Amino acid sequence: MTVLRFPQTAIQPPPVEVDVRIARHRTADALDWQQAIIAEARRYPGGSPALIRWLRETGLLAQCSYFSTDSDGGPLRFRYIGRPALDTLGEAWGRMMLGRPENEDPHDIFAAAISRQYAEAIEGGEAVYNEISVTGIGQPFSFTHALIGFQAGTRRAVLSAVKMHDVAGPRSHRPVETASNAA
Repeated sequence: MTVLRFPQTAIQPPPVEVDVRIARHRTADALDWQQAIIAEARRYPGGSPALIRWLRETGLLAQCSYFSTDSDGGPLRFRYIGRPALDTLGEAWGRMMLGRPENEDPHDIFAAAISRQYAEAIEGGEAVYNEISVTGIGQPFSFTHALIGFQAGTRRAVLSAVKMHDVAGPRSHRPVETASNAA
């Protein structure tokens, strides 16, 4: 009988380079339902539970993720993670991240790129609309998001309304779709 010996160290897969590309677009180019969220959010400049209630009532909350600081400030924390993020990054990732600071995401390059967009939406006081393509985290994926930032004293928050593209990988920007096929 032949005895096979295996090396004691595990074989490491080759490193994967993460590439995040962000293209800014006009908020007027956002999907109809993203524009509706932006318009409703403008009614609540400091943010409000009424906005979340409206998102629930309209069925749009599932398309969004929500981040906010603790009452005394600090980092943005995952407070609500919508279906697009969970479907792309996984339920286990979502359970792990809920309540944690957004900058502790294990997808560090992706998190850093998105974090800069969150800060811009909060500090600029205007909604931000981007198309983002990502490679190196699982299968390539791309999406658009409308980011609405809020700030009241030391408390900051951002609402991200996300539309994943139906085919993985980078693509050119698509014009506004109708509400029937946007969600």
